[in-house]
Amino acid sequence: KYHECDCFISHSWSDPPAAKWAALQKWRAAFKEVHAGREPVCFLDKFCVQAGQVAESLACLPFFLAGSNTFLALVGPTYLERLWCVVEIHIFLQMRGTERQIQ
Repeated sequence: KYHECDCFISHSWSDPPAAKWAALQKWRAAFKEVHAGREPVCFLDKFCVQAGQVAESLACLPFFLAGSNTFLALVGPTYLERLWCVVEIHIFLQMRGTERQIQ
């Protein structure tokens, strides 16, 4: 449901997976501590964008971002060099409007 997504996970596919996984697990542990052990509901492109329906899914990107309470940027060496990552940040700020929601 809209606004029930705790986190939109943004990352560069070119960055090291182990570092992204460690950052995600650290964020998850902090989230669970604040929310009485509840697991977060997250948007991750690998699992939320269906193969064969990429164009349709990407057209909905602003809604996925607007429906997320937090924007988690798993920043690695190439993150800010990837236009798509910067676009996600921009859309989130335009749709949600606050930098405090970016982690």
